Amino acid sequence: MDITVPPFESGLRLLLCGLGSMAAVALVRSQARRRSILDHPNARSAHERPTPRLGGIGIIVVFLGSALGLGSSAVAGALPVLVGTGVVSILGLVDDLRPLPARVRFGVQALAATGVVAARWEALGSAVATVSLPSWLLGPAFVLWVVWMTNLYNFMDGIDGLAAGQTILACLGLAAWMAGAGSGNPVLLLLLATASAGFLLFNFPPATIFMGDVGSTAIGFFLATVPLLPASRPVPLEAVWVAVGLFILDATTTLVRRLRNGERWYEAHRSHWYQRPLRHGFAHRTITLWAYAGMLLLALASAALAQVGPALHALLLAAPAIVFLPAVLAVRRVEGSPDPAPLRERP
Repeated sequence: MDITVPPFESGLRLLLCGLGSMAAVALVRSQARRRSILDHPNARSAHERPTPRLGGIGIIVVFLGSALGLGSSAVAGALPVLVGTGVVSILGLVDDLRPLPARVRFGVQALAATGVVAARWEALGSAVATVSLPSWLLGPAFVLWVVWMTNLYNFMDGIDGLAAGQTILACLGLAAWMAGAGSGNPVLLLLLATASAGFLLFNFPPATIFMGDVGSTAIGFFLATVPLLPASRPVPLEAVWVAVGLFILDATTTLVRRLRNGERWYEAHRSHWYQRPLRHGFAHRTITLWAYAGMLLLALASAALAQVGPALHALLLAAPAIVFLPAVLAVRRVEGSPDPAPLRERP
């Protein structure tokens, strides 16, 4: 069943969602300061002063509230995804306030992902139509995909404005895919983009509040499960891959490197590709703006997947690697340069 909302009502909901997110994030920031819920700098941090966290509450509460406000008949098919997103967000909030063992985090995330896959099983074949797998393998593979996306989004939320900007651009790219494919109303994606934009006003460098696991893990979970949302033509997994390709490649190549080096991959660190220029004097704003440029290209590539022929389709699927590899070479050049930060500025 499609999620159908009249255009005027959709526009009003988006406006209220953005304003609500701004108000909620401002309130969370005030309370975090009052209660000293701060992210203090340490050897693995990328910031220099104590900064309020839990800003993701403003994104997720307003997003889920706006989505559920569409009415039970409108979101019935999407309800498993929304409930799973809420569960993962609550788990992230608990972990933000009192860190949980990795096995607990991954266990709950896997259960939430399994619940969504089981509830939306009939949509699974359409979600990954380009890959032919037996159902007994397809389900577990999709659960692993969701858990990995949930955590990689958290891993990539390490400098000001990066994760919120990726969320906005990815959601807009996937919404454009839906429009181009005649897939239905992309209101849920637009609501998440708008809620994230409200947060970004406080998180763009220099950030005055951080997202926290309560926001980053829930957003990663939702984006991973977008192919399971009800639609006349579901968003394919490949479109999500392209839209979030920079995050996926950075997190995955970093994970492989850390596993190869015998490091505890689930622990916080500062060795992601996007973090490494910080050691050479580059500011959050500089890195984030360059990342936005690559994310915008991939959002456009994701949107174009709905309307291109086979040859260009294959090229667009390779777009994340085409954008990511020059970025890696640029980082390596910075690290090997005797004067690695010609554009120094304060973080």
